[in-house]
Amino acid sequence: MLLMITGLNIFAPIADPNSYALTRRKLNNWNPSSRNHRSADLSLRQQRGFSLVEILIVIAIVSLLAAIGIPQFITYRSKGIDAQMKSDLRNAAVAVESYFAKNGVYPSSTAVIAVNGFQGTQGVTLSLSNITANSYQLSATTSGGSQASFSFDSTSGAIQ
Repeated sequence: MLLMITGLNIFAPIADPNSYALTRRKLNNWNPSSRNHRSADLSLRQQRGFSLVEILIVIAIVSLLAAIGIPQFITYRSKGIDAQMKSDLRNAAVAVESYFAKNGVYPSSTAVIAVNGFQGTQGVTLSLSNITANSYQLSATTSGGSQASFSFDSTSGAIQ
């Protein structure tokens, strides 16, 4: 029984030692993944670059990902800005209550509560208003959030 690989009979009787070396050389160059079992040499024409269809497919995929990702990024960013404003309101309310506990009156402005360790987020503007003997209202404003401002009412303890 003879084994044939790419038309070469590797078990053929060796009549000439040179033909055996030639057969071994052809076997060593045999590449099962190459078309028609040609050598793996690719011409320069085949190695030049990407086809127009491949580039268009990549552009379409990147565009689709951008169309999905950019609106989500804007939503997450606005939610983050809202969280900053709400956090500043809560921290300012704690500082105002701390000032009240030390002095017996509510402060007249947010600049006074900085003494108690309150530092607002850069870009968020806080204001203190409607100050009475037992209540106050804080408001935080900035751009880029889902709302222009949020407010904290000391009587309800809620942020609106």
